Amino acid sequence: MPKTPLNPSPISVLSQDFWEVNLQASTGHDHDFGDLDIKRQVTPVKDNPLQWCVYLQIKLTAVEGQKPPPYSGCILARGIYEVHKQYAHDPGRLVRITGASMLYGAAREMITSVTARGPHGMLTLPSVSFYEESSKPRKKAAKKTAKKQKVRAKR
Repeated sequence: MPKTPLNPSPISVLSQDFWEVNLQASTGHDHDFGDLDIKRQVTPVKDNPLQWCVYLQIKLTAVEGQKPPPYSGCILARGIYEVHKQYAHDPGRLVRITGASMLYGAAREMITSVTARGPHGMLTLPSVSFYEESSKPRKKAAKKTAKKQKVRAKR
């Protein structure tokens, strides 16, 4: 396999913290898919234009009229990221896409770890994309992005 040169990332992780990890296993063994609702909020850190804060809320919920999902609950995570001085593009966009993606990966790992010993087997969050086109103007309301997706535990 040919060797691919690695380039340093223009973003550094300063911290990734979990403020809430609340997961419950449903009773019984007959489950349906649940909904996955993701909200993100990205704000610059005061007094440092290179640092950004990302809050990611991930909710696993039942769908009305269907059997419950294997697990339900909420994860709230916060990441602090720093964009390198030499980065010549939009640092906010970089953090909204890459910072949120890194934080989502940490949340996926947390959920997988917690549910691995659960009664319904390990739950792995599906892949999501935080990508946004750079040519579109951002509206203030776009700071929060909600995504809904079906989710099921693996047994």
